Amino acid sequence: MAFILFVFGNSWEPGVGLDTATYGAIARGIVESGSWFSLKLAPGIFDPFIEHPYLALWLDALAIKLLGPTAQGIHFTSSVLGILGVVAFFAAIRRLVDENTAFLTCFCLLLINVFMNFMSSGWLDMPMLSFILIGFYFAVRVSDSKPVLNSLLAGIFLSCAVLVKGVAAVGVFPVILFLLVQNHYRIKPLLAAALGFLAPLILFTWAHYQSQGFIFWRLYLPRQLFAHNDLNQVAQDRFSFLWYPHDTLEHAHIIALLFIPGVYFLWKKNYRWLALTILGEILIHFFVYGFSSRQNRQYIVPIFPWLAVAAAFFIGLRWKVSVLKWSKGIFGLSVVYFFAVSFLPITIHTMSGAEIYAFLPDVKDSKIQKIYFEANAADRATGEMTSSYVAWYLHKVPVMYNVGELDQVFAKLTNEEAILVRRVGIENEAYLSKTENVCGWNNDWILISTTENCTHFDNKKRTPSPKRVNGSI
Repeated sequence: MAFILFVFGNSWEPGVGLDTATYGAIARGIVESGSWFSLKLAPGIFDPFIEHPYLALWLDALAIKLLGPTAQGIHFTSSVLGILGVVAFFAAIRRLVDENTAFLTCFCLLLINVFMNFMSSGWLDMPMLSFILIGFYFAVRVSDSKPVLNSLLAGIFLSCAVLVKGVAAVGVFPVILFLLVQNHYRIKPLLAAALGFLAPLILFTWAHYQSQGFIFWRLYLPRQLFAHNDLNQVAQDRFSFLWYPHDTLEHAHIIALLFIPGVYFLWKKNYRWLALTILGEILIHFFVYGFSSRQNRQYIVPIFPWLAVAAAFFIGLRWKVSVLKWSKGIFGLSVVYFFAVSFLPITIHTMSGAEIYAFLPDVKDSKIQKIYFEANAADRATGEMTSSYVAWYLHKVPVMYNVGELDQVFAKLTNEEAILVRRVGIENEAYLSKTENVCGWNNDWILISTTENCTHFDNKKRTPSPKRVNGSI
């Protein structure tokens, strides 16, 4: 219950990050189009969307259908699955070790701010991790009772992790090895696990093939296995891998340090396969992501539960807590936290793309359907960033145009179109003087449209990002 209050505290704030905006816009597109296999952000932009398989986006679409296209809606999947994942991990560690270690594991996770933030975000990493933790729970159960059923369920949930982030779900491999050992290599449970793992992947492939042909895996696998792993994606600095332990220490602090003696004592106390699983999770994520030039926090999130259980075991050797009393105390703190962030001017979520969100009043009830902005091949990443914010915050179709085409696009503007002009260079700044065509402006952008769309605004300065907004976007 405490996790629910901590996670859902102030989840209606409008702020989202770049990936959340992208996934939110795509998920809303699923709801609006009714197409579950032809996913895209906009014509020509993530068209088709092949960055990841679609399971989490389908769940996001269902959440948006239920709660509307709000920050709450796009955070809902990660929040619910994150809580279920922590509960499953608690149950697994309690069964495998003891309740004291399980409780301290969850307490350690509460102290890792980045982990808690990802539980209240629209990123896909928490759904992926949660399915792995749930799969681990059923893997722990196979040695006690119903090995075939539990192996089947473990395989299904590990497969779901792959259907969230594809080849990025490297955390399934140590759990699969743990599952093999827990089954003592018995044939029937192993066949059940294989069936559970392969069936969802085959079903997704077959259904997508029936709808779109064999386009997803044909485009996805080369992109993920080769395009994202070429030499340009590998950090050139020979010591660049140090970012991974550095960021882990920065965000997990003493928990990251205590994991080392924790693993040692797990091994010494004969919890050796748990210790090996923990080491496997740490090492596989380090070797896959530590040497990448993309040094993002999302790549350290999947190792936090494993760091936490090792640290918790070490702490538990010296400190036995009253689980009931501590649970009541943490619940009381969660209630205070929930009401504090709900009724006091405390910001929980930062807002990326706030300067674009500021134009929502200008376009929300207007005739504008398309918003143009400049992007060349070298600026493709920036272009996709702007596209995501336009699609999510403003709910308009983003359209890119090439450098030097601003005048031509402006000359052909209709009442259903607008241009986001970045305030860079004398030529772009000159558009601010076309007052009858300026719908709004701030320090980063000028929103240009037809006179009919813009003349009814008196004050046209748009200050980015209200920190707290109640209601839907």
